[in-house]
Amino acid sequence: VRESAQDDDDVVLVGKIGGSENPWIEGRAIFTLVDESLKSCDQIPGDNCPVPWDYCCATDQLKDASALIKVVDENGQPIKTDARELLGVRELTQVIVKGKAKRDDAGNLTVLASGVFVKK
Repeated sequence: VRESAQDDDDVVLVGKIGGSENPWIEGRAIFTLVDESLKSCDQIPGDNCPVPWDYCCATDQLKDASALIKVVDENGQPIKTDARELLGVRELTQVIVKGKAKRDDAGNLTVLASGVFVKK
């Protein structure tokens, strides 16, 4: 999806919340999703990183393996409730996201999510 999706394409992504020490936008249902092709620090034997969701062992790969997820309402506006509260998620929670792809001038991928499934 990261390589091929164009603006307004329907997309489905699977990944884990993370990619930085703080993958959240406070007070909004917006977060960063990292593709499961990357291992978070807690998945690396012997790595005792205190912030495993920042993917510090793979920072050079994050740009090509992450997307900004904006959970939106029926008007396409981000929901004004923190994602942690709205979805009951935290860092490294695995989610499946369905929505519309959006690209900025630098090629970064944002997904305007119409649905989020939280894997327990």
